[in-house]
Amino acid sequence: MSLPTTDTTTTASSYAEIRKQIERARLKPWSSAPAMRIGSFVVNPLSLRSMTDLELSGNSFLTEGDPMEGDIAAYIWRHHPDYVCGGNPQKVISKIAKEKDAGQLIAGIFAHLGAAFEETPASSVFGGTSVDNRLPAIPAIASICHEYAAAYGQDPRAVADIDLRIVFQCCRAIRLSNGAKFSEPKRLREAKSEFLKSHG
Repeated sequence: MSLPTTDTTTTASSYAEIRKQIERARLKPWSSAPAMRIGSFVVNPLSLRSMTDLELSGNSFLTEGDPMEGDIAAYIWRHHPDYVCGGNPQKVISKIAKEKDAGQLIAGIFAHLGAAFEETPASSVFGGTSVDNRLPAIPAIASICHEYAAAYGQDPRAVADIDLRIVFQCCRAIRLSNGAKFSEPKRLREAKSEFLKSHG
């Protein structure tokens, strides 16, 4: 005979499942096949360079505004395995144009972006993340590339092409070794909050 399900067991189970998903997601960029999907397209993960390329080109997924067909096509092309700077995207773009559900592609792009930024290396300060609204002396890409490159003996320019999830995890490891504290991932904090509410 099984025990009756209560709100507490449901939320505890939800917390455990979300924790398992996050732990698994953290391993994916380190696998031998770290590619991701946007709709039916296999794409490379977001990197600092691809993010910068899209932002400089005015792509709405990295700037502001509603995404249009060109933004969708450019985002997928920039992360496509066949992408070459200055290359001919016509073959890939014609496949993107044949996709019937633009909403699914947009959702896939937001998921692609979200996967990279789920755990940025911002450290925790008094239970929250530190925020500084002053204009920094250098762009964020330079800071992150320098931090990673200095710790691992690489050219900072090479870091811009590494899967952003790996860069962020390594920067968190660097900061942890220097005494930084990090909050649990947002999804996990939300699940814990639900558990605590249901537990009374």
